[in-house]
Amino acid sequence: MTDPILHHYDASPFSQKAQKLLGIKQLAWHSVEMPMTAPKPDLEAITGGYRGTPVLQLGSDVFIDTVAIADALDHFFPHGTALTDETKLLSDAMGLWADSLFAPVLGSAVALYAADWDEHFYNDRAAVFPHLDFAALPAAQELMADRITQLARQLNAQLVDGRNYISGDACGLVDVHCWGVLWFVRNGLPHIANELLGLEALIDWADRIDNLGSGERLVSDYNAAKAALLQPPADLAGFPGAKERSSGLEGWWDTPVQISAVGADRGGVAGILVGQGDRFTTLRVDGADLPMRHVHFPRQGYDMHRV
Repeated sequence: MTDPILHHYDASPFSQKAQKLLGIKQLAWHSVEMPMTAPKPDLEAITGGYRGTPVLQLGSDVFIDTVAIADALDHFFPHGTALTDETKLLSDAMGLWADSLFAPVLGSAVALYAADWDEHFYNDRAAVFPHLDFAALPAAQELMADRITQLARQLNAQLVDGRNYISGDACGLVDVHCWGVLWFVRNGLPHIANELLGLEALIDWADRIDNLGSGERLVSDYNAAKAALLQPPADLAGFPGAKERSSGLEGWWDTPVQISAVGADRGGVAGILVGQGDRFTTLRVDGADLPMRHVHFPRQGYDMHRV
């Protein structure tokens, strides 16, 4: 198996999650840094149009979003700590909890920093998060800070019994979902981070995850990423949660569709539907003068429609 290639930028809490997953697996990986704002032509060429962070590439298999990345790492690199629980229910549920934490964290960051952003960055973030009223967020700062600290107390209560991690002695995706958002609070929202210092179990847990590192990071570029696409994609039948083609999607198989994220504009991927199991929806993507690749999305958080 080829070394993982991570397309990302470091300021994103979602990128930090992916790096932490690679660190838990103690993997060497190739870092390809994308721009923070659109356009991202090199990344979009590889993914077929998706421009969010992070994206994991294993040869010509391209995995979108943290959940798909964790499932892929467990499948292709089964040694060491398993990132997800056997049924995936707990890790998926904690992902939704972390999303509820991210909402006020994002709003707080916009309220604190948007006035200092240049026009291009401001317009990019307004386009990515069209549901946010940037002008109204400063007036809601106290409410958002209170929501963040309330959720932090809830997580702290889960940890006060002395456990090392949420599920026990091993760090996995359930921890990383939550840690990534709090990483951003601790590094980007100091007025809120100070309110969390009294939550000793939470702070010790977060420090423990910080100390796990992020594996061996090797600097790479888009030329190497595009060259890796020459490797054929993996057999979908062996993927986690793989299923026979459902008769309920009989009219969809091998036809053009588009998949895009729910709740944020990170670009849509147009391709041919070739697989859908319990964990992944897979499109075959051609074009952009690149070899054929399979782009894999998690079932949760993404919409698919015909084109």
